[in-house]
Amino acid sequence: MKYLPYLALCLIVSALVLSAGCTQNAPAPAPGTAATTAPVATPVSADTIRTSSTPLGTVLTDARGMTLYFFTPDSPGSAKSTCYDQCVTFWPIFYTADPVVSAPLAAADFSVITRTDGSKQTTYKGWPLYYYISDTRAGDLKGEGVTGNWFVAKPDYTVMLLRQPGAGEFLTDGSGKTLYFLATETSGETACTGTCLANWPAFSSGPLVAPSALKAADFAGAKRPDGTMQSLYKGRLLYYFAKDTKPGDMNGQGLNNAWFVANSSGFVPPVPTPVPTSVPTTKPTIDYGSDSGDSGGGGGY
Repeated sequence: MKYLPYLALCLIVSALVLSAGCTQNAPAPAPGTAATTAPVATPVSADTIRTSSTPLGTVLTDARGMTLYFFTPDSPGSAKSTCYDQCVTFWPIFYTADPVVSAPLAAADFSVITRTDGSKQTTYKGWPLYYYISDTRAGDLKGEGVTGNWFVAKPDYTVMLLRQPGAGEFLTDGSGKTLYFLATETSGETACTGTCLANWPAFSSGPLVAPSALKAADFAGAKRPDGTMQSLYKGRLLYYFAKDTKPGDMNGQGLNNAWFVANSSGFVPPVPTPVPTSVPTTKPTIDYGSDSGDSGGGGGY
């Protein structure tokens, strides 16, 4: 009888082992018989134009991540493209019928132009958009600075470049509005104030976002006499012209032989030197019609 407690203990342990084995080998519960957690699907963006962070800053891309570009001979206020024929072979046009975008992009900034060949092209803030043939993978930026005319499309440019016939390459603000130099201003001088400033508003870029062709070291900020800030490029103050109503306008070019588009080289034509007007030093002899041979007092009066 002294073995009975030991035998009872062995039976209890065996029962527990068998129970554990049965639990481990039990079949999974049928679907719906227990609470389950469904996998969360990763949302896929439907945007047809996106932004991407790159070594060049934030750039515009298509839905696949392929970089989009601006062409500086295209004036954003003209609703036209200047890239045709062989140019389009290397810089294919970008087109999407109904742009779908998310913040920070705004659908109102996109539109569509009809090219002279009848094809359609999407624009951003007036700039026609292009691809570059040598960009073969998402994120490629090989078109930046090519021929000095092509630059990645950015949503946050504060300074941009335009190239127009008769004016060369000059600076604009981020929307394409032309910037000017006042030729009569010397370094460190603010000559345009009062009424002048109403016609030629001062430009201030704030944080500089510019194409890679422009050097940040060439820009600076200066405080005007009224306390406001104004941007300088290569030591010259930058201005708008009040009568330029749309991007690409150059109505101030050459005005009064003093105002010129802000050439990217910093060059300003010299101010013409006034030509002095000659003043006679002797009074002219006036012939009143008398007979010079007559010494009498009759005269011709």
